[in-house]
Amino acid sequence: MSTKAFTYIVKLLSAREYSEHKLREKLKEKKFPANEIEDALSEIKARGHLKEEVYTEARIRGFMNKSYSVNYIRQKLAQEHLVASEETIQEIFEDNNMSEEQQIERLARKKIGMKTDLDFDQQSKILRYLISKGHDFSLSKKVLKSVMGENSADFESDAY
Repeated sequence: MSTKAFTYIVKLLSAREYSEHKLREKLKEKKFPANEIEDALSEIKARGHLKEEVYTEARIRGFMNKSYSVNYIRQKLAQEHLVASEETIQEIFEDNNMSEEQQIERLARKKIGMKTDLDFDQQSKILRYLISKGHDFSLSKKVLKSVMGENSADFESDAY
């Protein structure tokens, strides 16, 4: 086993959690040979220092706090070679007393700010922002409408 590769992994993990995939990428960036990378990763796993599930949960919480939807979070995790079921993600949402509807409401209120009367274009822009976070169009529209109150008659149209 390469002590340099192992030492580098320990240094990285002492600062924060990483996934196995991310550690492998970092070691490749440092030009460690493939066999040394695998040996170092095997050793770190054998010693119980690689906690993939802790890292995955932290990533889910991070995305949740940035108000991303469950589907978006699942996609981002897949890009990072992490696996979490929708039930696991929902469970983390529940543990943090958060729902997608609450996320949408928080984002909408943040975007609306102190404005009292938004025109159709401003409302559309906020709706597009909500959708860019992976939220469902219908739910986003419904929550935005309720946040804005009943004084937005032009938003009632189904022009979207």
